[in-house]
Amino acid sequence: MQSKSEGKSYYSNFITMLSGNTLSQVIPFLIAPILTRIYTPEDFAVFANFGAIAGLLGIVASGRLELAVTLPKEDKKAQNLVFAGIIFTFVLGILSLGFPLFSDQVGEFYGDEYLPKYLWLIPLAVISYGLLGLSNNWTLREKRFTILSSAKVIQSLLNNGLAALFGFLAWGMDGLIIAWLISQYAGIVVLSWRYKFKTERKDWSFGLFTSTVKEYKDFPLINSLHAFTDVFSTQFLLFWMISSYFGMYELGIYALMFKYIKAPIALVTTSVSQLFYVEAAECINKGESMRPIMFKTMKIAGLFAIPFGLIIVFFGETLFSWYLGPEWGKAGIYAQRILPILLITFLLSPISVIPILFKKQAKSYLYSVLCYILSLSGIFIAILLGWNFEDALLLYTAGYCVYYIAIFIWYNKLTNTKHAGFN
Repeated sequence: MQSKSEGKSYYSNFITMLSGNTLSQVIPFLIAPILTRIYTPEDFAVFANFGAIAGLLGIVASGRLELAVTLPKEDKKAQNLVFAGIIFTFVLGILSLGFPLFSDQVGEFYGDEYLPKYLWLIPLAVISYGLLGLSNNWTLREKRFTILSSAKVIQSLLNNGLAALFGFLAWGMDGLIIAWLISQYAGIVVLSWRYKFKTERKDWSFGLFTSTVKEYKDFPLINSLHAFTDVFSTQFLLFWMISSYFGMYELGIYALMFKYIKAPIALVTTSVSQLFYVEAAECINKGESMRPIMFKTMKIAGLFAIPFGLIIVFFGETLFSWYLGPEWGKAGIYAQRILPILLITFLLSPISVIPILFKKQAKSYLYSVLCYILSLSGIFIAILLGWNFEDALLLYTAGYCVYYIAIFIWYNKLTNTKHAGFN
């Protein structure tokens, strides 16, 4: 059982994280009407394709060791995980230098004539992903929640503010990509500023380094494959299907819709998820049940999900048309089509680290493969039937819902079992 002081600390940390995330999400909403009147749906489509490619490599840049940083009891093990993650990041960054060699083929694959121009920036994007993830989770381990919140706000301000500025300067779609890259590295600087690792020689022995990496080998070997497949399916492959069969215009509308509609979800789930991860790991190390924290986390998320869903159902199309401009009204319709996915994401995303905590990453990956097959098959069937994109999203959503039902049943079963703590 949690003590009253521990409960108060949980909610206090949640408020700290939520306040920073709130401001970081309010900023893009305030600037969105400017961006959608400067940039076209096709501009956002190119940015989406670039982000899909960068994310495909960036999500595994540090070997997913950033997720392991909060787990060890001993700081020296966590520091070695950070060091290993940095090595992974720069190795993959160097390897991705060869990516621009295939720029023409990638452009043809997506049916995007502008995308090849930006592929030389992929190595910088990949490195930013790896370093940002590592610095974020080390700061989380230290429970420096104010720094985490500040970094999110600064990133959001630079990303959206610079995109608007570059747009006014007539940089075109260059502005979207360059602004995003600057914000990534700014976040790294803020999170890493004035922090020093312990430098005792015993903390950096080669034997400890190799044994620590071996202990957490599931992250680069299994979790990386899981994360890579996730981005490959939900962005890289999905965006290709949309742009190739429904057009760049549809992709731009969908990508922008998903970005802004996911923002309020991330506002809540990111804060709750990070706290759940730390609190649940402590429960495991103490030999306590994490079920109370799991249901408390879902309850908090659910309080936000209900009003969110009602707004989308009754005012989705009107809000997008009024706020972003008349040509963006279809984004509200698309949001209504995928609303079940969004609502369940509210509830399950904060607790999605459960398989990591119980070292069930391999099984979690198999579940996710089922999700990708079901959801993308829906889009594929719609293409074969000659459906429009709006209707194709219904089949896409149905596949996701089947997956989410199965995954919740599994999470509930996992948290009913005992588990040894981390070392």
